[in-house]
Amino acid sequence: MRKHQSTFLYNVAKLIVYAYDVLKLELTGGELYRTQDQQNLYIRQGKSRASRSLHQDRLAIDLNLFKDTNNDGVKDYVTDTASYKALGDYWVSLHPMNRWGGDWDKDGDFKDERFLDGNHFEMKIN
Repeated sequence: MRKHQSTFLYNVAKLIVYAYDVLKLELTGGELYRTQDQQNLYIRQGKSRASRSLHQDRLAIDLNLFKDTNNDGVKDYVTDTASYKALGDYWVSLHPMNRWGGDWDKDGDFKDERFLDGNHFEMKIN
């Protein structure tokens, strides 16, 4: 597990550098670690359908994205999946086990657009 976590975190570092240096985006950290109690709460609230999350294994991270949406030099917090697409494409190119939450339907995991999760980046190891 430690080897996967190390590779995952290295890829996260590359993603952050790519966001800043190439895409000129700003990121802040969201959720990296999640307890089972928190996962159960998300299930009850309809925010998750998985009984176990890769966040619990420290193999998933949510990132908050800020970009200049009005060309006024001010970076705004954005949450739409489309805004994360360039990051998601780069993420999956870094490692064959990397998956992006904006591509859930591509992987056949979810067909429901409500469960697209553009700010979610994970490494699925099995």
